[in-house]
Amino acid sequence: MSSKKGDLNLLIPGADGWEIWTGSNSSGYTLRTATEATSALDVTGYPSGGVGMAVPVRQLTAVPFRAQTNDLALLGDLAAMQLEKNGTRPALDGGQLTDHFVYSTSENETNLTAVVMSSPNEGQLPRRSPEGFDISPRCYPLPEGQVVVWRELGRWVFGIGKPGQALYFQCLSGEFLDDRAGNEIRLALTQLQIQGLISGTPESAVIWTHESSSDARSEEVEALSRGLGVPVHVTPKPAPTWPSPPSHLLPADVRAERLAVKGKRNRNLLIAAVCLAYVGIGAYLYLDLQKAKDATIAAKRKVNEVKADADFYEEHEARWAELGPIVDVEYYPFEVMLAAYQALPNTGSERFIRVKNFTVKNQMGLVNGEDSLIREVYITGYAEEVNQEKIPEYAESLRKSNALPFTWECPPETRDKKTGQMTFKYVGNDPLTQTAP
Repeated sequence: MSSKKGDLNLLIPGADGWEIWTGSNSSGYTLRTATEATSALDVTGYPSGGVGMAVPVRQLTAVPFRAQTNDLALLGDLAAMQLEKNGTRPALDGGQLTDHFVYSTSENETNLTAVVMSSPNEGQLPRRSPEGFDISPRCYPLPEGQVVVWRELGRWVFGIGKPGQALYFQCLSGEFLDDRAGNEIRLALTQLQIQGLISGTPESAVIWTHESSSDARSEEVEALSRGLGVPVHVTPKPAPTWPSPPSHLLPADVRAERLAVKGKRNRNLLIAAVCLAYVGIGAYLYLDLQKAKDATIAAKRKVNEVKADADFYEEHEARWAELGPIVDVEYYPFEVMLAAYQALPNTGSERFIRVKNFTVKNQMGLVNGEDSLIREVYITGYAEEVNQEKIPEYAESLRKSNALPFTWECPPETRDKKTGQMTFKYVGNDPLTQTAP
């Protein structure tokens, strides 16, 4: 099948390898080539016409947030500040690796997602320079109100959004769909709920399958449904489209290649311009050497400022690495906090017990003579005197919770002399310690 004039070739991350789809948004796209290559550099056989590359989820970081404004002119700066706050701002010399997409707006608020593309490594860019880049979740009609799970280049990923827009997406840490994958998605949805970006848990989830890959097994569907807590069904993956307008993502390598092509096209003009520039610089230096000296000092100052930013970024990366035990999924405090909250003997609108402080600490210690990572949980709270009997119930519920594999120390409650309230402090120690590498 030959491509028509004006058709675009989409380089799409398929289930097991890169795919080439040819067509247009008006006529639709048809699968031209399905490869097993996970490196974009190894894909060949492009039809004539331009190329649009959909960046896979594994090369992206999504940072959704709510802005207290509907002024679109401010959103770019707000997105940059949000990335800086989260420590995900990319290197300055990597090209245009960030963009933001508006998901919804109200009278005084805007829900949007800032996206960071990791700087491409060797083989992650195609042989033919793409005319544009966009993120793969925006290339599919995500059903609104549902979680969508699909495979990209051998990795399971999930996203939530609506057709043409993606609110959040990420790769799953495991190789299979199981209870842990469902819990991982559920934790991400909990964060979106806390931020007020979604109003509640989606009513269902869908797994997209492709004819070139193995369908999800029934036991995987059931395990994912258990972990996620909603029904899961399987449907074929829809054909992609190209977002309009596309993103502003442009890696430095492609930007440099475009500049090189433009330079070759205008070679003669550039030679003349360079000659004039040298003549002008010579005359400028001859007439006003002091101004040139000031310009040099200013340039050195800017270089020092950039170096300071680089040193700050390196130090920030080192400090972020120290937070590994806190943000690692294996020791994620939000899941422990959720399980402790669900163990409260509160019912409906009745709040018999109130928690004042919840702390999770991960620290190194000796277990059986070896350095190990030990997790400790501290819960303090209180209850009115009439609800005193609810406190021992909470202690017993913590001990019986399968989601809290801790050894709990639950001393009897005490009376606060000032308020008359019954207070408690429980400490949980994780018996499943892991030996440090």
